[in-house]
Amino acid sequence: MGKFVVEDDCFAPRRNRWIDYAGPDPLAWTREGTSILRSVFEVTTTGTGEPRWMWDWGGDPIQMYYWRIAKHNRTTGRFSQILVGIKMVGFKGKAKNEGTFKMEIEPVVRHTFEGNKLVMFFWWIYWHIFYNTVRQAMIERCKAMSEKFIAVIKEIYSMGSIEVE
Repeated sequence: MGKFVVEDDCFAPRRNRWIDYAGPDPLAWTREGTSILRSVFEVTTTGTGEPRWMWDWGGDPIQMYYWRIAKHNRTTGRFSQILVGIKMVGFKGKAKNEGTFKMEIEPVVRHTFEGNKLVMFFWWIYWHIFYNTVRQAMIERCKAMSEKFIAVIKEIYSMGSIEVE
């Protein structure tokens, strides 16, 4: 049995985009994170998860590390899925509800296929003749959803332009 996995970066040639913010209520995203991801990336409740969420309430400012993942596979077919990882490090003052955060958005389209050598041979022919155009459409859809997500974050925080690093 053979298996191959191909990952395409949606923001190619960069793998991710960063958002830096300083101002009031820097941790507002964490309250609405699930609903925003569900609506923008069209995922179910089980399609999102929090691999890591850490708070430090002891000091001033309050520190937070937040990592959330969304998996979209409803419209991608059985061989592919769109994965979006959002990591955020934020600081918020105890006296005032002001602070900063840095958010990393990393969307990828992952294609996975398994089979014996003969099936893999025919899969590669199928991939090159037909599936590659479908793959490009999925990458464009992933990029469009990720850009929409960035626009929603900009709206929440009343931000101007987003710097692309």
